[in-house]
Amino acid sequence: MSATLNQRWAAHLVGTLAASGVRRAVICPGSRSTPLALAIAEHPSLGHTVVLDERSAGFFALGQAKASREPVALVCTSGSAGAHFLPAVMEAAHGGHPLVVLTADRPWELQGFGAAQTTEQRGLFADFVRAREALPAPEDRAEVFTHLVAVTARAVSASRGRAPGPVHLNVPFREPLEPESTAPGPVVDVRVATHAMGRLVPDVATLRAALEQAQRPVLVCGPRLADASAHRLHALAKQLGAPVLAEAASNLRFGFPEAIGLSDALLRSPRFAESVRPDVVLRFGGGLTSKVMQRWVDGAGCRTFVFPERAALVDPSHRAEAVVEGDAVEVSEALGDVRTAANGYRDLWLTAQARLAEALASEAEPLDEPGVARALVAALPDGANLVLSSSMPIRDVDAFALRPSGALFVHANRGLNGIDGLASTALGIASATSAPTALLTGDLAFLHDLGGLALAKSSRVPLVIVVVNNDGGGIFSFLPIAGRTARFEALFGTPHGVDLAHAAGLAGATLHRPGDAAGFKKALASALEGGLHVVEVRTSRAENVERHRALQARLAAAAEAAP
Repeated sequence: MSATLNQRWAAHLVGTLAASGVRRAVICPGSRSTPLALAIAEHPSLGHTVVLDERSAGFFALGQAKASREPVALVCTSGSAGAHFLPAVMEAAHGGHPLVVLTADRPWELQGFGAAQTTEQRGLFADFVRAREALPAPEDRAEVFTHLVAVTARAVSASRGRAPGPVHLNVPFREPLEPESTAPGPVVDVRVATHAMGRLVPDVATLRAALEQAQRPVLVCGPRLADASAHRLHALAKQLGAPVLAEAASNLRFGFPEAIGLSDALLRSPRFAESVRPDVVLRFGGGLTSKVMQRWVDGAGCRTFVFPERAALVDPSHRAEAVVEGDAVEVSEALGDVRTAANGYRDLWLTAQARLAEALASEAEPLDEPGVARALVAALPDGANLVLSSSMPIRDVDAFALRPSGALFVHANRGLNGIDGLASTALGIASATSAPTALLTGDLAFLHDLGGLALAKSSRVPLVIVVVNNDGGGIFSFLPIAGRTARFEALFGTPHGVDLAHAAGLAGATLHRPGDAAGFKKALASALEGGLHVVEVRTSRAENVERHRALQARLAAAAEAAP
């Protein structure tokens, strides 16, 4: 039997995805999306993963896009299904990660009059997508097939352009949705036009002039993807005599001995912060995790140049003198051999950090939340993936974790700083790489993604999940509200009392509950051998605040004594 119109339409669409560079797809089960699901499953160039829960599927695809830096297709049926993709689409939009979202739909003649599982889907993701297309129901005309290919290719190009992000194709199908036989459907070899990525750096004369006069230039780096340009940025910084203030998720820190990784602690010393006040700041990556560093940059009153790279512009305090559209390689090439008037400024930072590193090394190793962050970063093998939940885990790694040598690839959903979908994101990252992957998360974020744990069981992707369990929202204990209302526990602390052993059992994970630092290291060593592991570390929210403040005070004192 010949292929149905739906099969041929889906084959052309999926063939265009493959020809445009899409290599992975995540499929949520459903009826209206049958032609798309079959076309993806039967295409030899597309790997696919089936995920039952659309919310987990969205974050799983996000993780794959993060790790591969290539667009990932995400497919669901009609109705409310696509709405569950929204949190992941929002994070992809703000983080600059390419997703191609395909929502199957009812055709035009079933819209607006109460047909089952039918709603307005064309603007489902509002302004969070880089492009959207409302496709027609399949038509058996050559010129319409040609246009389908062109529109799909353009959408994929938009997802991976200068400002990468999600795109949305709404794809209606008429019944019958199923093929006429069990024979595989057609696979179409599609040729697509090459879409330019728009690589262009504007005139950098103002930037060059500012740098040539700078005595205290600094590179400040927030979350960004791991790529080869990290070495170029460090080389540029050395050429400029500038320190690189690299937070953990910048991927400019671990594996780069001259990166300043303890800037949060250093800048808590008023004396040190004032003595190193910059005159030119080059700002790379996303929003900063450290409020201390953000306040220092904002209050410096210096010339600031922002480089969005792949992500959205981050300049919440409107300090930027210029926004330079270009990645690290383009910028370093455009600046050429420019030199600054800096004299010993970079060495001042490096010497001060060395003092703090000594102070940290002399600390005991309690099994508290800063200690978990430090021990996990130290234990991971070179080239491993480390996924950090928002709230306290990313702050603890950023503030306290050093690594003498060996690169780590650090991922975090910092586009919107949410705690949802972390297990699913980590699984997506792990599935797209061959490197060991660990997730450091809090108990609330862990419980927020139980669907991700179900996905972990079915996907059989090796993953180490380290859960810091303080029975509630630990970060709120650091805020002034903690001492200003008797309703703090009910409204902010939110103790849940859940035994995480049951959640680990849901996923079929091996559960570890170490009681001290030595036991934690032993549990990590076992977990990193493979399989799915949950390492639960129980802490106290009240004691956690005290330990953080005591450690920060000791480090600030060491910074105060720095020359």
